[in-house]
Amino acid sequence: MKIILLDKIQRLGEIGDIVEVNSGYARNFLIPQKKAAFASESNIAEVESKKDELAAMSEDILTKAKARGESIEGSECEILVPVTEEGALYGSVGTREISDAFSNIDISIDKSEVQLPDGPIKETGEHNIVISVHPEVSVEVLVKVSPE
Repeated sequence: MKIILLDKIQRLGEIGDIVEVNSGYARNFLIPQKKAAFASESNIAEVESKKDELAAMSEDILTKAKARGESIEGSECEILVPVTEEGALYGSVGTREISDAFSNIDISIDKSEVQLPDGPIKETGEHNIVISVHPEVSVEVLVKVSPE
C-alpha cells in the first residue's frame, strides 16, 4: 500500500516521502496515529503545501522529547522482589514493574518506552536500562533489583 508520511518515521522515511508499506501497518498504526495518509493526489498536494508546518511540529515534538530525556537521564530506582533461598528471582522484572517503580519516585515513564533487548530482568543487581522517549532520543537509567 502506498502512503505519504506526515511525520519522520525511523527506518521508513522523512515527511512527505511516498513509501510502500504493508496494508495492516498502514491501516492499524500509521494512519490512526496520524503519521501517514493514503497516497492520493489530493493528500500528496496537501502534504507538499503543509510540509514546512509539519516539519516545524515534528521539530517541536523532538525538542520537548530531548528536554524530557535530559530530565530522566541518570535517574535510578529500586525494585524489591521476592527471591529463593539461593537468591534467584521467583519471576522476572519487566517493563511494567520498571515503569511503576519510576512512577513511585515521580518520574513518568510509559512501559512502552522501556527497552529491554535481552528480555525481562531475571537476576538481582544493578541494571542499566535504555528509555526511548522518542525514536531519536534514548537515555540510560539505573534499575536496582534487590531481594525483599
